[in-house]
Amino acid sequence: MLRRITRSALAATAAAAVLALSSCSSSEAPASATGGGSGKQRTIAFIPGCTCDPYYSTEIAGFKAAAKAAGVTPIVQGPANFQASEQIPVLQAVVQKKPDAIVIDPTDATALAAPIAAVVAQGVPVMTTGNNVNSDKIFTAIAASSVQGGRLGAQELMKQKPEGGKVVFVHIKPGISSIDDREKGYREAFDGQSKYKVLPNLYAGNDSATQAAGLVQSAITANPDLVAIFASNVITAEGAANAVKAAGKTGKIAVLGYDASPQEATNLKNGTLTALVSQNPYQIGQLAVKNALKYIEGNRSIPKDQPLVPLVITKDNLDDPASQTGLYK
Repeated sequence: MLRRITRSALAATAAAAVLALSSCSSSEAPASATGGGSGKQRTIAFIPGCTCDPYYSTEIAGFKAAAKAAGVTPIVQGPANFQASEQIPVLQAVVQKKPDAIVIDPTDATALAAPIAAVVAQGVPVMTTGNNVNSDKIFTAIAASSVQGGRLGAQELMKQKPEGGKVVFVHIKPGISSIDDREKGYREAFDGQSKYKVLPNLYAGNDSATQAAGLVQSAITANPDLVAIFASNVITAEGAANAVKAAGKTGKIAVLGYDASPQEATNLKNGTLTALVSQNPYQIGQLAVKNALKYIEGNRSIPKDQPLVPLVITKDNLDDPASQTGLYK
């Protein structure tokens, strides 16, 4: 999904942003009530990382539900693909609609920094959810702590495979802040654990689960003593699950899938995944509306960073109410 952008490419992309719009899907609710206490109808926009992922569709659902409850007009518009080159023009298009605030999940911490700063300079406050951005211009960031999620996921893998052995992290590519942080937490958890050998990362890219499956299959073949796999997102989790099944290792290799998409939940039930880490995007979408509305109404005591605790879901707790709430729609 994410393509790294060089400094020169970023400049070119930013310059082109005001001239062209990428493919995106959008929905805009009619104004019907006033949000907050000012008596003025408020409009809050949300720009997801893409419209191609259950995580974002679940966050959008939470965002819209909270907007409706607060009497806020929502604008939801996002790129078709998780690409900074597509998201930047969407941001430029949304600001032209003159919302009172913008919520965005940045596709690249560096590439989105200047475009977000330009929006804030126009007088539109911006906050982020999910991925980070290298900017001090946002008024708050709300996300499930990816470092903590990586740590909790690694601890769950050790719990499932206490005998030790080789473990591997399936990344996408460097530069996606949330996945980089998941890797950081994962490595912190295994640091000093002499029973485990941490193999070099697998970099699958975000093009397809097939590519991830091929890499994981090769890792399984090359390492007969591989005991655990940490798949860092929906696509890598699907690929890892398929590879484990193809290798006849279902139930023998512990496989943690980050996020909790419908397919991941199915794979958890059939044993090709043995644990999930949910970020609870529905709750994040709700909190985005609440915090944006507070800021619009003049509250400047909002914390700059609001990390949430991720939820580990296994077969044992899958039917618990908290786990069911954490599943993506």
